[in-house]
Amino acid sequence: MKDRILYRLLFFCWLVIAMCPKAMGQNSPAELRISIDTHNKQILQILAEIHKTYDISMSYDEQVFNKKIIYSRSFDKSSLEEVLNYLLKDSNVGFTMINRALIFYEEDKTFTVKGRVVDSLSGENLIGATLLIAEKGKSSLSNKYGFYSLTLPRGEYSCYVSYLGYKTRLVSLNAELENNYLVIKLAPVDFNLSEVVVNVDSSFTAQHMGSFTDKVNWTQARRNAFYKGEADIMKVLQMQNGINGLTEGGSNLFVRGSGKDQNLILLDEAVVYNPSHLFGLTSVFNSDILKNTQLYKDAIPANLGGRLSSIMDMSTRDGDANAFHVFGGSSLLIARVGAEGPFIKKGKGAFIATARGSILNAFNTDYRLFNVKGKYSDYNVKFNYTFDEKNRVYLSGYYGQDKVISPNRNTNRWGNWTSTLRWNHVHSDRLFMNLSAIFSDYHNKLDVSKPESSDNQIWLTRIRDFSLKSDFTYFMGLDRTLDFGLQGTLHRFNPGEISPINSNTEDNIFRAQAYDYTGYVSFNWKVDSAFRIVAGIRANAFFNASFGRYYLLDGSSYKPLSNDADKKKSYYGLEPRLSLQYKMGNDYAFRLAYNRSYQYLQLLQNDELAFSSLEAWVPAGLNIKPQYVDAISFRINRLLYHGNIGLEGYWKKMGNQVELIDHAQLILNPFIETQLRQGKGHAYGLELSVNQRIGEFTGSIFYSWSRSFRKINGINKGKEYAANFDIPHVLKSNLSYDLGRSVHLNAFYTIHTGRPLTYPIGFMEYEGIYVPVYSSRNSHRMPTFSRFDLNCSVDLETVRQRERGRRHTLNFGLYNVFDQRNPLYYSFSEDSNGNLAIQKTSFSGRVPSISYTMRF
Repeated sequence: MKDRILYRLLFFCWLVIAMCPKAMGQNSPAELRISIDTHNKQILQILAEIHKTYDISMSYDEQVFNKKIIYSRSFDKSSLEEVLNYLLKDSNVGFTMINRALIFYEEDKTFTVKGRVVDSLSGENLIGATLLIAEKGKSSLSNKYGFYSLTLPRGEYSCYVSYLGYKTRLVSLNAELENNYLVIKLAPVDFNLSEVVVNVDSSFTAQHMGSFTDKVNWTQARRNAFYKGEADIMKVLQMQNGINGLTEGGSNLFVRGSGKDQNLILLDEAVVYNPSHLFGLTSVFNSDILKNTQLYKDAIPANLGGRLSSIMDMSTRDGDANAFHVFGGSSLLIARVGAEGPFIKKGKGAFIATARGSILNAFNTDYRLFNVKGKYSDYNVKFNYTFDEKNRVYLSGYYGQDKVISPNRNTNRWGNWTSTLRWNHVHSDRLFMNLSAIFSDYHNKLDVSKPESSDNQIWLTRIRDFSLKSDFTYFMGLDRTLDFGLQGTLHRFNPGEISPINSNTEDNIFRAQAYDYTGYVSFNWKVDSAFRIVAGIRANAFFNASFGRYYLLDGSSYKPLSNDADKKKSYYGLEPRLSLQYKMGNDYAFRLAYNRSYQYLQLLQNDELAFSSLEAWVPAGLNIKPQYVDAISFRINRLLYHGNIGLEGYWKKMGNQVELIDHAQLILNPFIETQLRQGKGHAYGLELSVNQRIGEFTGSIFYSWSRSFRKINGINKGKEYAANFDIPHVLKSNLSYDLGRSVHLNAFYTIHTGRPLTYPIGFMEYEGIYVPVYSSRNSHRMPTFSRFDLNCSVDLETVRQRERGRRHTLNFGLYNVFDQRNPLYYSFSEDSNGNLAIQKTSFSGRVPSISYTMRF
């Protein structure tokens, strides 16, 4: 403290001398020429040598200098200013010279520029846009809401702003912009590529060196219609490496040897528990409203969790804040319509709304499973408004409903309802906050009334979530960001009950309630131009606070609990996350990642069909321990000429995996937990990907080899067995060709090992019913699965219309060109001779498609 007071006193004295009219003439540091060798010297040594050699007085506090830096440059008759600028580079020390006396002082030598990166036409935020500072060779990314913050040493800089599908823009940055909120607008470009593009860190630009996700380029992916001409994000993801659909026609994802309930699917931060319409023919995500989709199948960041396998984080479009548009289209499966435009005030707020519904009863002609009629509809709406540079609010919602009617008029209804209210607030130039209130509801209502009964009884399963969530991003510098936040969720479960509830409730599964609290912190540091580290930790506290009837398992039996205190159960967990990424030369990049994850919600489903909607979610509690996984993965990428080749590998060790015993009954079974078993699991695999563009041809080949096993006491006699989703060999490929600017041809082919199957070895009579007796679990397999699809999209709009955001696209396709009859499932029965009779049920064969999409 005394040194600082003395330093300030000296500084004041020199100022007085400088103002004295009798003072000696001043010398500028730019005029004085010196020669000095700084090799292997610290700054105090160099300053002492300058003082002694050139008789220059100095005043400074030693504490302001970084004495750990060793310099390595020689100067010959250079200006003193040049030497000092070299010594004080990247420091917060300034200098001035008065009468051959140098005075050093602390100063803020940086400035911060903040703002958003947006689409120049609609004003949509661009997520993950790259801001590259040419003079520094360093970069930063815009966050999930398009916000960025750049802190730089004072000076003039050239900032190249880029985003996939947009023209790169050059922006000049200097200290004069520090107090401004700089909105950077990027103009879309006309893409001719028609292949499904997924960012797999194959590009080693600054943009992708900081990305740890598989990011779907939805602008291009939606060109590729699948079944009956419908563009579907879930079908796009199923064509990627390490992700399988298990059976044809399903919309669920089975990622790297894990079950479908081990994937967390988020739509504007709200959980979607069932992503399927029409038992999986299409998903609940409307192609017209999706903006950004990121899939984390490894290297999961600390701000996301709750599932063991993967996180799919989807954002919807904000709507055009500058002009009104109508859009929509139709395929042989559904029709859709939507509108967007300014809200309240042009340029400040926007809305977007969509609606779609099925136009055909697909079941009789496609699935051929049941003589039923089915239909669905869904709706999306979103509003946003910018109050000022620091405050912006969003309100988004989704509602979807499916209805299937059987010949005896019994019905099955299921659907999702989500809503999210968000507030973006810029606390300072470097601190960004998002506060969210989130609601999610999934329900399934199955008519279980007997045909001869007049009572209308419904078997209801349901899960509802109410969440509050806060996320903060602190931009510590150009190369460092700190993310942290909190989330609290109330889960309410109805695993299964008769509705309306009457005096006879003995068949109902107990209701449950749980509180889920999470906190996280994550540090993202780009150490240098080649090395980046992302380290974080996530802390969980899960409290099962169920009420009503409850049972405690004792082996396979149970005992009722009457004391409410005995029904409570708490679990705690820490989830470390670490990702290391290293760039080797100009062509290679390597990433190593580890994460631990806990899962406190379990899906009970005794039907192995991937398209079933009858699902019951239950929480961890007295009888069910939370699942967990330790996962290690690596990724190596090599740039090729107009392409890349990548190799990935992973290993997972899983605990408390949940399985139902054979013949488990979900409906009208209050003691379903007695039919649950938990045990260990492990999965491992290698994935090879090759992407190449030659002229107008673009091709991708994905191959994966993987295994997934379970070992659970009480199942398969306690012996290890292949998991239901164990698919050892998978080969996927696609080839695209651009015929001019408007015609895009695509071909898709996939072939993989058949999924596991448990064959019965005979039948036994039990209470007058013939019940199959099974062999070892999953000891057989279905035949090899294969399918080849063709697709052609034609852009009908002119270049000028396209630049204004108008679209008219006609799509033709042929699904399952070779009419391959891949089995959905097998039925087993006993014939008249007492032998095993097997009946195969297949999905639809060759199916033509046509669809039309417009926007004006």
